[in-house]
Amino acid sequence: MTNKKHLIIQIILFVLYLGMLIFFMYECFQNGNEAGRQAGWVSDTIAKILSKISGKEIVVDNHFKTLVSKLVGHYGYFCILGLISILFYMTFNKLKVYIRFLIHLSVGIAFALISEFLAEAITSGRNASIIDVLIDIGGLLTLSSIYILIYYLVNKRNK
Repeated sequence: MTNKKHLIIQIILFVLYLGMLIFFMYECFQNGNEAGRQAGWVSDTIAKILSKISGKEIVVDNHFKTLVSKLVGHYGYFCILGLISILFYMTFNKLKVYIRFLIHLSVGIAFALISEFLAEAITSGRNASIIDVLIDIGGLLTLSSIYILIYYLVNKRNK
């Protein structure tokens, strides 16, 4: 790959990465009522889809809303963020792979902690939770670990 193409890919990934970080911080600063409305809308939508697929009515109670909020709002978001993050850091070819992965992991964990304990903790109607941070880290590790596994398998095969 030429240096120009490599730089363009880095810029695109950086813009996506930064955009996702900004968007998530914006969402963290939504007050509890607004976040609750969003979680309710997503929960209702998912319940309707699951009801159509399963043929059984899915009851949307507080437990279901909390589960959806954790799975979509924390785990799902950090899965996507983790993938974009690892793709971005892996473009720094001059660093060893494990260093790139450690940077990716460190920045992701720091972001999970900052978004939870600084942003949500100071926002009206929201509470910081170590469980949410652990869910974020689980999401961060899921797709990025799959990427690293594929990366090693492809490189091992090419050698």
